[in-house]
Amino acid sequence: MERISHPTADQSPFGAPEFVYPPEWQGWFTVGILTTLMTLSVLDRNLLSLLVIPIQADLGFSEIQMGALMGLAFGLFFCLGALPIGWALDRYSRPFVIWAGVTVWSIGTMACGMAQNFWSFFAARATIGTGEAVLGPGSQSLLSDFFPPKRLALPMAVYSTGIKIGAGVSLAIGGALTLLITPGATYNLLGLVTLRGWQAIFLIVGAPGLLVAFLAFTIRDPRISQRRAVPKVGYADYARVVMANWRFVVPHHLGLVLVGIVAVGLQAWMPTFFERVHGLSTAQIGPSLGLAITVGTVIGLPLHGKLVDHWFSRGVTDAHLRYVAATTLIATPVAIAIFTVSDPGHALALVGVYFLIVSGYLSLPLTILPIVMPAEMRGKAASVVVAINGVLALGAAPLLVAAVTEALGGGQAVGQSLMLCSLVILPLSALLFWLALPSVRSIMASRTET
Repeated sequence: MERISHPTADQSPFGAPEFVYPPEWQGWFTVGILTTLMTLSVLDRNLLSLLVIPIQADLGFSEIQMGALMGLAFGLFFCLGALPIGWALDRYSRPFVIWAGVTVWSIGTMACGMAQNFWSFFAARATIGTGEAVLGPGSQSLLSDFFPPKRLALPMAVYSTGIKIGAGVSLAIGGALTLLITPGATYNLLGLVTLRGWQAIFLIVGAPGLLVAFLAFTIRDPRISQRRAVPKVGYADYARVVMANWRFVVPHHLGLVLVGIVAVGLQAWMPTFFERVHGLSTAQIGPSLGLAITVGTVIGLPLHGKLVDHWFSRGVTDAHLRYVAATTLIATPVAIAIFTVSDPGHALALVGVYFLIVSGYLSLPLTILPIVMPAEMRGKAASVVVAINGVLALGAAPLLVAAVTEALGGGQAVGQSLMLCSLVILPLSALLFWLALPSVRSIMASRTET
């Protein structure tokens, strides 16, 4: 394995001894801004899953078409946008690149409200995917410049709460809006335009993002404020590092993809499951499911991050992946139980327990990545993960669940489909994370020697 030169735990991410990490308050301020933007991102991304039935009724989309809109349209362009974004993040002002991405995805959310057919809806979802590809790589690159490795897992965990807070908020806000605006009704706005209720909801949710995007400019980029130049390297240089360390990269990336497939599939189709199988209304599902996802994640993520920071600082160099492998395996029977209990209240409680246990996957694998990668490649490394997950998790998961559901008979079988995917995929993910542990220890040992 090729040895990669790394800074020590409290040295510069640029390898320069005169570099000093910014004051801690600046780091936590940045965490707050990035968490807010992540919450908005997931809100815009997941709103579609709450409006499946009225959209199908109005536009006549099949299960496969809805799966393609929730997954493929978003995920494919999430992937395509990630690689050039990673290149830009390693060269230009990261707050500016993030502002541009937020603006683009907000426009895409509003465009969903104007869609009239499958392909216009596909284009709108693709626009959301392209814009949202900026936030994960941008945040990982920035936060690793604000916090040293031994204190990075907690801020990454807090930032990552935005992912599930956004999921919960999307369900809660969507559910509340359906009480005020009937998704299947027609509304005439000042005699100028006629909209269906679900179209109005997309416009209402998307518009504020055009203003919220400017929060990105409140972040001070340490790379610019300290006038530190980062070597200009390309994806060919990154590929050589990956080839030399494939025993870490391959199982790390695949393990993250698999656990992500289950999470995205659950998030996309659980509202439909509770509506079809348990007979709950959209207004009931939104706040209840949103609360379960949010509470479980908000409690779990900081706890996981704090524990792993503790172990990592005491020399357990593979703590991040060891921990997430164990929690993914423990969460498997809980995921299965969600779809086997008969009471919807019990099922919702189990959703909260599941995300409490498994939520470390949102931050821990992404925390170790910038620790082991050279500073000048962090944006690219994060963007490659985003690209892979865009296709295989965000893109394929909703479509996979839809295909399995139709194979099992459609309609009511959505619960069986989600249960089967959890049973098969989660243990495989845990195994892959476990296989990466020896390589992590080897890379960290070589870093100490250098």
